[in-house]
Amino acid sequence: MREKTAQSLRPQHNDAIWTASPAPSSTSGPAPEDGAEMLNRQRLDAFTHARLWKNPCGFAARFNYLALRYNVPLYGWVKERFDLSRVEFVVIYSLAIQDGVTASEIASSTAFPKNTLSRAVNRLAGLGYVARRPDGDDRRSQILTLTEAGRAVFDEALPRFAGLEQEMLAPLSLVEREMLSMLLAKVVLAMFHGENRAADGSPQPLAEM
Repeated sequence: MREKTAQSLRPQHNDAIWTASPAPSSTSGPAPEDGAEMLNRQRLDAFTHARLWKNPCGFAARFNYLALRYNVPLYGWVKERFDLSRVEFVVIYSLAIQDGVTASEIASSTAFPKNTLSRAVNRLAGLGYVARRPDGDDRRSQILTLTEAGRAVFDEALPRFAGLEQEMLAPLSLVEREMLSMLLAKVVLAMFHGENRAADGSPQPLAEM
């Protein structure tokens, strides 16, 4: 049985962003701009100000705002260029990052429902973007690999996805980007551990989900 826990989801090139950093010293520089000052400087309209900073679910609202500003144009282009849905392209993207995984593993790492992923995999296989073979460790599963055609789709799309991410992060310094990455990683791992636990409370291997 292949077992991959949340530990294997950590980026290997920079583990530092997954560990807590000491609080900044009060003598390390000027205090960061608070939300009101930033909004006044950026001159956001009153409703956007209220929607993003006076919202009782403000963090979720900001996450959703950024996700929509990123996902809507990019997946609209993917649909127009390749006639692929968002979840279908997510499968291609996932296999480009790590080839030779199961649909269950992709579902766990992306939060898409398994049945949605299964339909996407079936269509991608029919289009020749994904190949399937039996999992030698679990006959109920299939190992997914990206074909040359699937890799070509990813290679063409990646500059657009990476470019928009860099535009969104442009206001942040390298230190701020590392801090943001660390904080988001803590939230993601907390959600992962909360949802993916066995009956005894221990982390549940992805291959068994």
